[in-house]
Amino acid sequence: MSDKPEVSSAATPQPAEKPDASLNARRLLVWAIATATGIALTAIVLILVRIPLDATLFISFVELPFLPLAALPMVLLCLIWVDYFFGTRILPD
Repeated sequence: MSDKPEVSSAATPQPAEKPDASLNARRLLVWAIATATGIALTAIVLILVRIPLDATLFISFVELPFLPLAALPMVLLCLIWVDYFFGTRILPD
């Protein structure tokens, strides 16, 4: 007998995990919470900085509302954190 560990040619198969039935519902809830929180935080910041919520922004010849443009990054930031706490893995690790 030697002290060498046994070497196997193939990895032992792991049992397949059951799919989470509530995952899609939790992901939808994460998107809803992140969207509501992101828009609310953006509106609060705009009010504190005294920018009207109906302000517009000229980009080339198009006039766009400022609130959705400013809220998009905040929604994505909130999505990262809510996804982390709910464990829904919308974003890969």
